[in-house]
Amino acid sequence: MQGAGFLSEDRTKEGLALSLSVADNVTLSKLKGFGPLGLVLPSRQDGATRRWIERLGIRCQSPRQLLSSLSGGNQQKVALARLLLHDVDVLLLDEPTRGIDVAAKAMIYKLIDALATGSPAEGRAPKAVLMVSSYLPELMGICDRVAVMRRGRLGPTRRIDEIDEHKLMFDATGAEVTG
Repeated sequence: MQGAGFLSEDRTKEGLALSLSVADNVTLSKLKGFGPLGLVLPSRQDGATRRWIERLGIRCQSPRQLLSSLSGGNQQKVALARLLLHDVDVLLLDEPTRGIDVAAKAMIYKLIDALATGSPAEGRAPKAVLMVSSYLPELMGICDRVAVMRRGRLGPTRRIDEIDEHKLMFDATGAEVTG
């Protein structure tokens, strides 16, 4: 394991190839190992994708189903599967739950928590997860620490139990929040 992986906030324009299959999207950025001599065998590609479909609860008919026919939440899970296929140490997640339903959000929150804590029983080390979100309740509910970027400058990192949404809004805007 090494390196960093990035999940774009704009899955339809930057993160996924909607005209390709689920399997193609999951494996597109890491084709090595899916066949001999640089070839890609669909059966191997499908096998790897099936494991991610099961692990992430992606609702689809098969790995060969067109990605464009899936819901936004399932498309986001496919984007996460592609990122996780690389088994990197640092995950950069830009608005990972934007535009998806509540059930998909809950599943992604559980996944982020599992990645950050690791699983010693399964031999999985914790990963560093850096998450960008404009939804304050999400940040307050999932993060251990938060830092606010304002006008291109990153503010101090604070433990989540030391701040509240009002303090975060003040840090982000420079204005007192009333109400």
